[in-house]
Amino acid sequence: MKRILNILVFLVICTAGHATHNRAGQLLYKHITGYTYEFTQTQFYYTKSQATDQRIRDGLNISWGNNIIKFPCIDVERLPDDYTKCIFQTKITFSGPHTYIITVEDPNRNEGVVNIPNSVGVVFCVQTILRITANTGINNAPDLLNHPIDKAAVGRRFVHNPSAYDSDGDSLSYELAICLRDRGIEIETYSFPNEIDADKFPEIPKELYVDPITGDFVWDAPVKKGLYNVAMKINEWRYGRNIGSIVRDMQIEVVDTDNMPPEFPALRDTCVVAGEEISFSFKVTDPDNDRIKVTATGGPYEVPVNKAAPLDTVVSPGYTNVTFTWQTDYSHVRRQPYTVVFKAEDQNADVKLVSFANYNITVIAPKVENLTAKAQKKEIQLEWDRTVCEHASGYEIYRSIGNFPFDLQPCETGIPSGTGYERVTTLNGIDNIRYLDNNNDKGLSPGIEYCYRVVAIFSDGAKSLPSDESCASLLAGTPPMIRAHVETVDVSGEIHVAWLEKPVKEVIETYLVNNPDKTGPFEYRLFYSNKDIYQWPDDPLFTTNFGIEDTIYLHKNIDTKSGRLNDNGEIEFHHYYKVELWDAGSGIIVDEDFEVASTLYPILQPSDKSAIITFGRYTPWVNAEYNIYRFFENGDVEWVMNTGSERETIKNLRNGQEYCYLVESKGYRHIDGNTYENTNRSHVACVIPEDNVPPCAPEFTGESICHENSHNQFNWMYDHECMYDVEKFLIYFSYNGDSYELIASVNRHKDDPYALHYSYSDYGSRVGTYYVTAVDSAGNESQRHNTFRSTPCSDYELPNVFTPNNDGFNDIFKSYYPQDGLERTVNMQIFNRWGKLVYKTNDPDINWDGRDIDSKRFVPPGVYYYIGELFEEWSSGNRTIPLSGLIHVFHGDGPQPIID
Repeated sequence: MKRILNILVFLVICTAGHATHNRAGQLLYKHITGYTYEFTQTQFYYTKSQATDQRIRDGLNISWGNNIIKFPCIDVERLPDDYTKCIFQTKITFSGPHTYIITVEDPNRNEGVVNIPNSVGVVFCVQTILRITANTGINNAPDLLNHPIDKAAVGRRFVHNPSAYDSDGDSLSYELAICLRDRGIEIETYSFPNEIDADKFPEIPKELYVDPITGDFVWDAPVKKGLYNVAMKINEWRYGRNIGSIVRDMQIEVVDTDNMPPEFPALRDTCVVAGEEISFSFKVTDPDNDRIKVTATGGPYEVPVNKAAPLDTVVSPGYTNVTFTWQTDYSHVRRQPYTVVFKAEDQNADVKLVSFANYNITVIAPKVENLTAKAQKKEIQLEWDRTVCEHASGYEIYRSIGNFPFDLQPCETGIPSGTGYERVTTLNGIDNIRYLDNNNDKGLSPGIEYCYRVVAIFSDGAKSLPSDESCASLLAGTPPMIRAHVETVDVSGEIHVAWLEKPVKEVIETYLVNNPDKTGPFEYRLFYSNKDIYQWPDDPLFTTNFGIEDTIYLHKNIDTKSGRLNDNGEIEFHHYYKVELWDAGSGIIVDEDFEVASTLYPILQPSDKSAIITFGRYTPWVNAEYNIYRFFENGDVEWVMNTGSERETIKNLRNGQEYCYLVESKGYRHIDGNTYENTNRSHVACVIPEDNVPPCAPEFTGESICHENSHNQFNWMYDHECMYDVEKFLIYFSYNGDSYELIASVNRHKDDPYALHYSYSDYGSRVGTYYVTAVDSAGNESQRHNTFRSTPCSDYELPNVFTPNNDGFNDIFKSYYPQDGLERTVNMQIFNRWGKLVYKTNDPDINWDGRDIDSKRFVPPGVYYYIGELFEEWSSGNRTIPLSGLIHVFHGDGPQPIID
């Protein structure tokens, strides 16, 4: 009997030794090639536990979906305070793009975790989400450079920072999370550390949070000594989309001490131009006059080239002087700042406490050098030096009319809005260092000074400092045109065209010097086209001898009211004019650098109770402002608005009623130091507003409700600003997520037309994807805002306990489901707490007799877990239902559980 007791004691000790070990961990990944990724699990164990060495020998299980593999420990490091760091590593090749949830479990946490009851019996688990998509590119998880091994003191503010560094330059956000147990389930009995005995210490603040930007985990302050586990979730963002997340589960040891942690001064974030050195100094102090060890981690120490120099520290009792130095490189440019996490640890004899400080450094690209702008006939040639940043993706070209100097704010890059510059184009590739600006083949306006700046751009959204400004002006054409004005609005209307004699005299003088055999006479030839600037008739509209008195023409009997139909049946009002100077005696053109000017023509688009008006034009002068007038049939006009924009919306109109408008522009141009102002009126254009605008897309929520009246329930609240003409809502459904069918319509509430809350219940067993749209009185249907994937309901049940003890009662683990004729199969796997597979089946009845799949022996009593899927064949489509849960196995001669 004594020997049996000794054996039992030995078994208890061994069990506790094997179980009391896991303190912290995280799962990271790195892209290798294609769909292959390398996963690294870093575990922090209690060194003195026997289970630590066993885990190092045995490895861990990593799972995703229905896949489970074991991966080994490849490196072991013994750390202070009885921590052992073990790195497990493996490669996984996934089948293709998808969102994968990868889970690593270690059978037991260490014993005595205050905020996890019976922690020794709770599985340690961390999960990582990897999203493989075609449109976000390759992704690597951020590295966590600080170990989770810091101690906290009762009544003292505790801060830990993981020092996350993302080599891809993605944005990171941080949030508090709940620690997980087996299969990634949140621990139901978990409590946040600040909730433990909080009521017993009212004098101590009890904040617990994670700074979403810096990643500081703050506990202000612990009230009771002991071991506590907390979890922090780190999300990656690219182009505004979440592309993955990792979780660090860490342990904090809270001690009772009079020691005070070190104190940092306030550190101000900064920026540096790539290629320059950044260096700054600060002093860390200690209230207890302890010596302080200061270290630093972060991006500047992880970059491939020109890593930051080791900290220069001068340690004295009570303070440490620190100097940080980093010689930056052009390759360091990126949109996200580099975070340096400084860690100060006092060398107190009782217990070492730490403090953290974050310092962000943005490395910005230097400006593009030596931009030149050279004017040609109707275009400007730009050229600049290639950017020194080899990983830049291209350039943005900006243009302004006239010189607009501006000042950038500190650390600001690119061309800010409101500076007078507009982006002309974007060039891909850093070797594209030339650009011909011809205003998208429309030609630039002669006599106007155009100024340019160039900005280097990067694939992650970073931009360089803007280049210095370079300006150029096109010479006026021969002759310069100054007006194209609708004089009379009528089907037999009139258009006034005007041009300048100057500087034509100088052009003729040069022509005669270069051609002494030519004598003239010279004449203007005015051409007209109602098609475009490249289709001109052979014969001029008007010819006149050269002379200052002959620089105007009144084009009569031309339709400036009703327009003409083009080949697409659309009404057009294109009136183009050009004037050429000819040597009539020789029959040749004197100078082919002529100009083209068009009348102003409003382009109207109908909209719901409104009209969108755009001002079409092709002119060598600048239009500074526009006045819009409503035109009535009797010839009267009514002023509507003044604007400097070339696109406006006229509101408060009636649908179905015709409205006619004309526009008057006020413009100018500079020629030889003189300013010529002009006013030009457009023809008349008409529009009939109509409701062609779809209503707002409803944002809805869905819930699958499983009981005797199983159904999918939808609820949405529709914005009152969108409600005024909505007639109904349509509900669509798809089994496969591709081909949708309309299944229901919900009318607007007639008794309360301004009610905002709507709902719909789809009764039955439909499993698939839904979305909701809105339809207005004109039949316009909205886009969908979001979708909902229903959760299948099933009468398929599994017990959570059975007793394979051959007593004829509950000896087989069986499922329960109605005999309704449905075809069912399962894909089920059952595991022990160590992750070993003990049973698998495709039989929907399960029929497990409690024996191990390998040894054929009955498994020991305890808790087992299962994962799998149930497949049901319905007439409306096949359903897949996830299965997971716990199985309590009891057997022997002792008391048995009551089976419900």
